[in-house]
Amino acid sequence: MNYEALQEINIGQVQNLYDYIAFCKYYFKQKAEVKDLKEFFREEKVRGQKRKRVKLIEEKKENLKEAFPFLFLNFKSDDKIAEFLKKHRNTDTTKDFPLAFLKEKILMKDEILEQNSKTFQIDNNTLSQIQQISGIITDQNNLKNLVFKLPQYSFAVWVKFKLRAPYFSKDDDEFYIIQNPILKEKVFKVPMVRGSSWKGALAGAFKKLLSEEINTDDRRKIIESYLRIFGAGSENIKVIEEYLKEKSKNLKDFKDKILEFMLFELGIKVNKDSINKIKNSSDEQVLLGELKNQISSKIQKSNLPIEFQTHKGRAIFYPTYFDKLSLEIINPHDRRKRAGTAPIHYEVVPKDTEGILQIVYIPFDGILKSDEELKSEVEQDLEILCKAIEKLADEGIGAKTKLGWGGFEARKENKICCCNFGIEKEFIEELKEWELCQF
Repeated sequence: MNYEALQEINIGQVQNLYDYIAFCKYYFKQKAEVKDLKEFFREEKVRGQKRKRVKLIEEKKENLKEAFPFLFLNFKSDDKIAEFLKKHRNTDTTKDFPLAFLKEKILMKDEILEQNSKTFQIDNNTLSQIQQISGIITDQNNLKNLVFKLPQYSFAVWVKFKLRAPYFSKDDDEFYIIQNPILKEKVFKVPMVRGSSWKGALAGAFKKLLSEEINTDDRRKIIESYLRIFGAGSENIKVIEEYLKEKSKNLKDFKDKILEFMLFELGIKVNKDSINKIKNSSDEQVLLGELKNQISSKIQKSNLPIEFQTHKGRAIFYPTYFDKLSLEIINPHDRRKRAGTAPIHYEVVPKDTEGILQIVYIPFDGILKSDEELKSEVEQDLEILCKAIEKLADEGIGAKTKLGWGGFEARKENKICCCNFGIEKEFIEELKEWELCQF
């Protein structure tokens, strides 16, 4: 990237974004004699054809070169220029025309300017090295070897995906050439998605699945899987646990935390009667009974079940690394002047870049459970985790997801669930969009 102050402006060589910005800022001024794009071209009838031929007006070519000199470099012929002018002939003023050129010929990177794309390719050796250090399986055929070494009833989810839109997550680097650098690995400087980011994004996808589910039993299953996969360490759960273990005697605080836990942690819809029942109760057993009804779980007199105690989750979320970098610009416009105020630059991973999502699930806390109970839990967790990944693919990961950024997709052969146990037929049907590897 060139520093703007050191950039030499060649008004006839506008081929990329940086040249364009410099052209608009330091050269372009709406000429008084250029009031309408229609004055630069004319349409002629062609014998035997319904479609009219568009040609530049020779007498006006010099005026056009003076106003928009870059057109003659970026189009192969005068007829192509005339077609482009005709397409944008309805712009209100010729001052809007450079913006049309920006949108169609630079930001969209059509075939004329494809060679000037600002995509930066990361060295393959660097990418392979950082993936190996992080324990990421790059060849799906090796996934079975990984799962084979894990304790029984473990599984791995492996997805090789392609971005449907740019991905951005801001780095905390304060010294960078643009104001919004993308998150990179500290040593190799490779763009990445942290494992903790995958965990947080998938936890959010779980909560959306929960809010969309109507059936009480299915909601209970989602909650149980959520707490087994991601663990439980929130302050709300800690307060509930401490009170039940008689470490805290603050009943008011306990009631508030029960409501916060049900509303914000689990996303349960609590009606007015339930709220009043909790608020007005001074009996611990009544509160525990209401909590039991709301989260559909078994509660003992002195302790919460293991799913609701503070504990780490069963899933390990690996980082994702990408091999490409690019630049995106968001340019807020003044509503009155209809002109950009201050372009905001974003360093991004461009659309169509591939990455690997890898999650390993180990039921380390199931040693005291029967095989039948543990297998049922693991199958349930696998099914809901795969649904959450599908949900996240639509919603997107990272920043600017409301603009459509961060969405991704994967073909069935690149979505693999590898288990070291046999899966029941009913769950195989639920996972029909995934490739299953079991032994």
